[in-house]
Amino acid sequence: MLSLRLGRRFRTYTTIPASITSTSKTKTTLTAKDIKKPLTLEEPALIKLKAERDPEKLFHLFKANANNRLVIENLVAFEDTVSRLAGAGRFDYIEQLLEHQKALPQGRREGFIMRIIMLYGKAGMVNHAIDTFKDALCRMGIPDKAYMVMGEMEKSGITPDVITYTTLISSFYKLNRAEIGNGLWNLMVMRGCLPNLATFNARVQFLVHKGRSWQANSLMGMMRYLGISPDEVTFNLVIKGFCRAGYIDMAKRVYSALHDEGYKPNARIYQTMMHYLCKEGEFDMAYTMCKNSMEKNWFPSIISICQLLQGLQATGKIEKARFILSLVHKKVPSFSSNQMEEETAYELAIIIQ
Repeated sequence: MLSLRLGRRFRTYTTIPASITSTSKTKTTLTAKDIKKPLTLEEPALIKLKAERDPEKLFHLFKANANNRLVIENLVAFEDTVSRLAGAGRFDYIEQLLEHQKALPQGRREGFIMRIIMLYGKAGMVNHAIDTFKDALCRMGIPDKAYMVMGEMEKSGITPDVITYTTLISSFYKLNRAEIGNGLWNLMVMRGCLPNLATFNARVQFLVHKGRSWQANSLMGMMRYLGISPDEVTFNLVIKGFCRAGYIDMAKRVYSALHDEGYKPNARIYQTMMHYLCKEGEFDMAYTMCKNSMEKNWFPSIISICQLLQGLQATGKIEKARFILSLVHKKVPSFSSNQMEEETAYELAIIIQ
């Protein structure tokens, strides 16, 4: 039994012809040709990565193993590769490797995304870490995970900036979790990171969505007090809030303030004001806004235009209605791509003519 075990053990290293192992008593001479050399096995990728000292070769070796689970799931090998590339100043290689990983199936896993953020942080590539934080976590609709990652980022020496906080705050507001959004706002201020225009706009949008137009307007006043000028987005949100709440006079006051502060209405502001002015029966002002908007090649929706044309026709302002209709016909591309819209415009044209 012992000899059999030894025989099996030796066979793993050499291959001996069957004739030699025969029970025949014939004397056989063993030559070098009779002994085959052992197969040469390729070194595992992890060993190759550890031994490679040339940054360029290291980069290509790791990239070649982008789908090798033994490599990408090995945190030590991953960190060591990034660390050595950073030490060589090859941040371009780091970016290529990590961005490539984000595009692969593993890049859809929360834990893997967290690892990439940490690797960017350890390499000193803070902006890349924050960009990944925003695109992979917050936009995936998992701000809770993003908040946890922010804590880990701080442990790694990455101080959250106003963009990071704003991204989180906005995400929680959109999920109607104002208590967390407001808490993050307070935390941000306590740590000496002041909100910017985007942060305020996120909060204004939340207040308008909740029907709290007066608070949204007050917040816009606070922005001015802090030296942060509202932009077109802020004005449009507050105007929309007042319009929705039925405070059309306040909406008009904010619209006037927009001009006073040197801004010009954009397409959304024209659309919003025109729509609600028509609902309130203020067709003259709606006509002026529609005309100004169309002359800038910003066309309101066909529904709003039809509302205005019907109102102008009902109040005897046929010439104004005809002028608006003439601008509609000049639109390129026209509204005629949709049959229902075409028929509606045609019916109105008959009424006006």
